[in-house]
Amino acid sequence: MHGFVIRGTRGTLPTCGPDFFRYGGDTTCFSLETSQGLLVIDAGTGLRHVTQELADRSDLPPITVLLTHLHMDHLVGLPSFGPLYSSHAQIRFMADSNREDDWQQALLAFIRKPYWPVGLTDADATLEFGSLSPPGEPMEIYGVRVGWCAIPHPQQCVAYRLDWSGGSVVIATDVEFEASRIPVHFIQFCQGASHLIFDAHFTPSEIGHYAGWGHSTWETGVALAQASGVGELLLTHHRPTRYDTDIDAIVEAARKVFPQTRGASTNIALP
Repeated sequence: MHGFVIRGTRGTLPTCGPDFFRYGGDTTCFSLETSQGLLVIDAGTGLRHVTQELADRSDLPPITVLLTHLHMDHLVGLPSFGPLYSSHAQIRFMADSNREDDWQQALLAFIRKPYWPVGLTDADATLEFGSLSPPGEPMEIYGVRVGWCAIPHPQQCVAYRLDWSGGSVVIATDVEFEASRIPVHFIQFCQGASHLIFDAHFTPSEIGHYAGWGHSTWETGVALAQASGVGELLLTHHRPTRYDTDIDAIVEAARKVFPQTRGASTNIALP
């Protein structure tokens, strides 16, 4: 499992069936493991793949879960995360302390009776809650340089940038930018990353009906990729109604402008 792996790419709701097989039906989750520990970014249903892989291990690595925001499609995999129920696990949750809500209390309210048989405080794992570093001050976690940047999305959200010996990835799964009005500071945040994972929940023809919903299009992703000089653009947060063939068409349109584009799909590893 070492290296960066995409675990879930769907937005809003998980999907299943032959029309969703290639890009996957699990909601947002990513993982990056080093020799020092395991980073998990968001805890959608894609988190189940991490649970399955860790189940075969006699020793669990220390785990840090970085949260972009608290919308349910990014948390719904957490109650069934296997390491929570292991006394050998050490799990740290981290989020933006500048959130308007109390994110720790929100997690405790989400995983408790009657919504789940076991409350988060009853977990067998050793749990820790921590705040992200101040804006503009990257953290060092398990040998990975972790930076973050606030991005526009309802009820607040952050993007992460991970830099390590194997590459650099920007994760911006839920963000509403216009292609012609991407802030300079965010272009700089993404500058030179080997991979940009970016929200393409809506198409250019759809986006006009969804102003304020907190999502972008492939056009915005392409504009950001070009402006920031990234190596590859991966479009993510696919609508739950979007078939594989629909995503193929979106990727093809993006490639005409930025050839180094593909659709993010479940369990692909990035070099």
